[in-house]
Amino acid sequence: MIKPRCLLYNLPMFLSADNKLKPCCFLNTTKQWKEFIEWGKQRGFNVEHDLDITLYTVETIIESPTWKGLIASFSQENQGDAIAGRSSPPECYNSCGPDSYTSTSNTAKHSDYKEE
Repeated sequence: MIKPRCLLYNLPMFLSADNKLKPCCFLNTTKQWKEFIEWGKQRGFNVEHDLDITLYTVETIIESPTWKGLIASFSQENQGDAIAGRSSPPECYNSCGPDSYTSTSNTAKHSDYKEE
């Protein structure tokens, strides 16, 4: 199951140099971004258009089909099995899924997470 750090710890969104508002910095590398675009195409989303900050406000982007589809993909009933049918983007599994990296707090420097 994916435990999205972006939602659990209120991690910041990422504004890339190509004016795309990305859900997190894990999607900024070329390989991961291309996989995310392909994930969107397979689901009928126009990722590059929906996340273009020169066309839309932040509020509009987070209400876009791409953003809402990503958030919906995190729900347990949408996870699919380990081999086929995964509904979340590959990088979400790599960075926030089972056996993903860990840190002392599992958060980025600019989150609102407080250690107890």
